Amino acid sequence: MPLLRRLMVPAVVTALALTPATAATAADYPQYADRGVMPLTATTTSGGETARMPDGTYRTWLAVTGLPAAGTPAYLAEIDPFSRTVVRKYPMENASGAWGVSVADNGDVYVATSVQGDLFYLPWGSDEIQNVGRPLPDVSFLWEGDTDEHGTYYIGTYHGYATGTLPAAHLVSWDPKTRQYRDYGTFGDRYTYVRSVEYADGQLFVGLGPFTAFYRVDPVTGAKQEIPLPPGVSGDKYTYQLDDAGGYLYVLFAGGIEPAVGWVYDIKRRQWSRKGSLGAYAGQSVTSAARNGEVYMVRGGELTAYQPHSGRFRSTGFAGNVDTGGLGAAKGLERTINPANRHEVIVGGQPNGQIFLYDTVTKQGSVDRVEGLTGTPTSPRSIGVGPDGRVYGGGYFSGGLVAWDPGTQDWSVYDFYHQIEGIATHDGILYLGVYPNAEIWAYDPAQPFGDNNPRKVFDLKAHGQERPWTLVSAGDYLAIGTSPKNSETDGALTLYNPDDGTHRVFKGIAGPQEISAITYRDGVVYGGSLGCCPSRQDGRVFALDAASGQKLWETVPIPGELGVSGLAFDGQGRLFGVTAGKGFELDPATRQVLRTVDYASWNWGPVIGFQPRAVNLAFDPTDGHLYGTAVGAFLRVNPDTMANTAAGVRAQPSLFATATSGTGPKYFLQANNHLIESRWYD
Repeated sequence: MPLLRRLMVPAVVTALALTPATAATAADYPQYADRGVMPLTATTTSGGETARMPDGTYRTWLAVTGLPAAGTPAYLAEIDPFSRTVVRKYPMENASGAWGVSVADNGDVYVATSVQGDLFYLPWGSDEIQNVGRPLPDVSFLWEGDTDEHGTYYIGTYHGYATGTLPAAHLVSWDPKTRQYRDYGTFGDRYTYVRSVEYADGQLFVGLGPFTAFYRVDPVTGAKQEIPLPPGVSGDKYTYQLDDAGGYLYVLFAGGIEPAVGWVYDIKRRQWSRKGSLGAYAGQSVTSAARNGEVYMVRGGELTAYQPHSGRFRSTGFAGNVDTGGLGAAKGLERTINPANRHEVIVGGQPNGQIFLYDTVTKQGSVDRVEGLTGTPTSPRSIGVGPDGRVYGGGYFSGGLVAWDPGTQDWSVYDFYHQIEGIATHDGILYLGVYPNAEIWAYDPAQPFGDNNPRKVFDLKAHGQERPWTLVSAGDYLAIGTSPKNSETDGALTLYNPDDGTHRVFKGIAGPQEISAITYRDGVVYGGSLGCCPSRQDGRVFALDAASGQKLWETVPIPGELGVSGLAFDGQGRLFGVTAGKGFELDPATRQVLRTVDYASWNWGPVIGFQPRAVNLAFDPTDGHLYGTAVGAFLRVNPDTMANTAAGVRAQPSLFATATSGTGPKYFLQANNHLIESRWYD
């Protein structure tokens, strides 16, 4: 993984207009400096499809993730797969990305977008893509869908914009003739995802989540019939991917504690294959079938053929770049005919926007970039100060890793395409908490980037954990607070010992809650928990003896506050915390709350999802103040009075960083992803 580039910015920056408009001198504090936009960019394609179009050409359609706030929305790329060139781009206004891309028999293209939950429609031959809106008012995410022979599009929903309890997901359709949605309703309250939809043999097949379920739906009457799961498939998975090929459905179950597993469902016989499971393969997707029923899929990083009648796999030997783990999940995997030599060629897009071609006649394959496919900015997801004093940042969804060097005044951009939820320094190493499966990676800035640096240390998939929200140096340990997978309820506190490579997991230490804050003092780890989502329980503070692993106590500091996402001790051993907008002092000896204060307005009532990074707290022994954020407000708290002496300074609610010791500049993000450096003393 080589260093990609280094971006220079002016060494002299302009102070932000956050303080009275007077000329700053060396003695005037605070001082704010804009260090520029975090240069996180990527070419990320989360959805795609390859199809033969009505004019006989083959096209690969890839949805490229964007950042509407930066003026670069997601776009649909029409690609000639054989020349690997972009034929045309179709910007999708206000869209961040899309998981589902479907091509109808008549050449119409549908794009189901994420975050905004809008459906985009490109009629065959049109130069403009149309936003036909979201099917229901509270939809925030549309997943993968499919079309029938009349061009009607079927899709599943996720309702992230709803208030209160997360609602059940809906199956819906959109008819291009009437330009109207039809709502087929839900499958029960526990199924908040309609994750996959496939039309085959006049029926709809629907995969649900986060609990495993699989349905057949009549598209005319709307009648629903549950299909029993194949043997051995656990109930904690999404029915993640559906592909129709040669009279069979290829069904991928993924997302639970156990590895993903694929099965073949015989549509006519209405039964699961007696050949057993396919094991794991990389959705999306599976090609159409040859005359003998054989399909291609990416399995173990290699393009692999599968014969459903015999249940046998056939290796192609083509794995792309084996140095990077082989082929990734294929976007728009399909059989095509190369017009240059009439050979059958397997085409597939990759998550980084590259396209691979495998010639089934010559048995040769290649992976290469697409000319004209441009990257877009990605939103920062996490920041932290490293052992080298640089400020590191990770990007949302597409991943990425950047670092701001206060000494050279420049940004460095690295190849690290994993979504980083939390960043911390411990014993000279920068640790990165990665989604999914709560992976922990270690990076030594004193060594060259690449060649197993960063390296994955361990993950918490087997413990049902998903997002490492908070990482903290805790004496001899790196302490990690995580949220569980959607099918689980209990978050975990994990203590990792770098000296011997072991880690201890305390799952459910705060009950059915996420672990959202951690601090440490004198051999004891103190944690805060988030109970808003979905348990609707008050947030808690607990204490754990780091050496013995014994839980010492637990308490609810402020009834009615559904989370504690910031904890820190001051120089006198006083323990302070922040829920969302409220601050408190808690006596660790008596577990009594001594004082409370309001820092920001926050209503827990409608909240169905909360990112613990929206609240931060750290103590600076140099000036004796607590620093952090509280749902958009920058905090500089005097521990004696609990007053915020930086009142009125706004911070992007999710990101704040300071050195492990709390000393030196404090960093936070403001509008349009600008990194702000604040200094409070000389």
